Amino acid sequence: MTATRETLLKPVEVPKEKYWVPELDDHVWLKGMSAADRSKFEKQFETPAGTRSKRKSKEIRERLLVACVCDEAGSALFTDDDIEALGRQPISMIEPMVVAAQKLAGFSVEEVEAMAKNSDETDEDS
Repeated sequence: MTATRETLLKPVEVPKEKYWVPELDDHVWLKGMSAADRSKFEKQFETPAGTRSKRKSKEIRERLLVACVCDEAGSALFTDDDIEALGRQPISMIEPMVVAAQKLAGFSVEEVEAMAKNSDETDEDS
């Protein structure tokens, strides 16, 4: 049996999971991304000139957490205003959450590294 248009377009819930943060002695919720969410996430690294924003690429961990950390209902806990504060947190706390969020969002290690690479970037912040 082959999937039909209707079955392929039937809403499927974006994955979400509880994640324990030992440094906080508490948990957070992490959610994956829809196709539209992922396109929006990737687009934020582009400048109007079609190059990569160097500043935003350096914040890839923080930006992934802004996109994926949520409450139990799936509503975002962070905004772009929280990126700098997230960047000041210990990497020992942030990196495991980033890895878990990356998996839920369907990113391979290579894709994240490509978004963070510096070869064709600009300092433009737009």
